[in-house]
Amino acid sequence: MLIYFPQMHEELIKEKVEGASIFDPGIDRDKESVVSVFRPENLPVEPQKCRRMVDDFISYGESLGDMFKFIVNPQPYDRDQFGEKTSAIHTELSARLSSESVESNDEDVRAQNQVVLALVYAYEEKHLELGFLEKNLSDKWAGFGESLGIDVDDEDERKAIALGGLMANLPGVVGSTVQLPWQKVLEGFALLLPENCVLVTSDVEAVSYWRDLDFEFYEKEGLLEEKALALREKTWKLLGLSSVPEDKPWLDREFTVVLNAVEDN
Repeated sequence: MLIYFPQMHEELIKEKVEGASIFDPGIDRDKESVVSVFRPENLPVEPQKCRRMVDDFISYGESLGDMFKFIVNPQPYDRDQFGEKTSAIHTELSARLSSESVESNDEDVRAQNQVVLALVYAYEEKHLELGFLEKNLSDKWAGFGESLGIDVDDEDERKAIALGGLMANLPGVVGSTVQLPWQKVLEGFALLLPENCVLVTSDVEAVSYWRDLDFEFYEKEGLLEEKALALREKTWKLLGLSSVPEDKPWLDREFTVVLNAVEDN
């Protein structure tokens, strides 16, 4: 099974792959997706509850002025600091889930990872909403400028000023590109995806990180329509860890990752 990584919205996938699916963290989508969607059958948090928890955490994050910073800007991974950046979210999640009568510690861990993935999903939604708002403002400003006879160069400058503050307040956005917290997505995928899954990626940040770690990419046939570069490695190594964290044994899982783009060497 081919799963897009790390995107969970089709609008963020530039090059579609036949047969690849988007991961669904257990939140009912507002609209039908052209790309197939895969939701594991055994997710511990049901969709309505998952959406409610995500909405609560968005309010919680916004009230502190740090919306999604725990997951959007993760610290470099190592044995001593692994997971520190999201410890506040995980602590709150544990408290919430214990009140929801989660039956076992394993289910608690799965539920935490599911909701963190749902937060990433919500972060993508925020980015897409901002893009729609930006286009709306651009269209309205263009019409307003034309009615006043404003020069195109002046129009662009004023539009940039109008949007600058709005863009600056959303973490993880560089120009028109969203920087996804791929480490948190990979950690959750390692726990929640079936064993037969292959990750399909064109994420520049993740691939550059793996190249810096000197991982070996090799040509592989049969995964995509054409021959593609692929990588197979343990999750903890892909995250840049020196070994498997004792409290996260599922990171010993191996993933095959296939690149959905021909990179310039």
